[in-house]
Amino acid sequence: MLHIAKAELNDLDALTVLFDQYQRWLAIRPPLSQTRAFTEQRLCEQDTCILTASRQSSMVGFVHLTPLYSLARARRGLIINDLYVQPDSRRQGIARALVSHALKEARARQAACLLLQTHQSNHAAHHLFESFGFICDVSQYYFLDVID
Repeated sequence: MLHIAKAELNDLDALTVLFDQYQRWLAIRPPLSQTRAFTEQRLCEQDTCILTASRQSSMVGFVHLTPLYSLARARRGLIINDLYVQPDSRRQGIARALVSHALKEARARQAACLLLQTHQSNHAAHHLFESFGFICDVSQYYFLDVID
């Protein structure tokens, strides 16, 4: 049975392992100590929301929600900043359950919107998000990596 829950500080070890797998999947390799410290800070400061998916007491996925502030709407929104399911647990409805819970969290926080971005070639993700009613916005998007 799948269990979705908000991550807590006692989840730090399992989250660090899962985040490391996610970073490897993205071909990003910060030191594990940096990943752990960053995750611990997020959990302690509670400035973001991490929802985890577990099966039989093992974490198999997560969704990471970060706040967005809109002066135009005079309300806060949320960004699905990261969504990951372990490769051997994919195509089992876990990502769908995580997105569903992310939407519930956004509504509970009275967020004005829920935003995300995904790679153009990730058609499975496109289908998943569109099935929830997300609309692909093709407006100008710029990115600058400010860390050397």
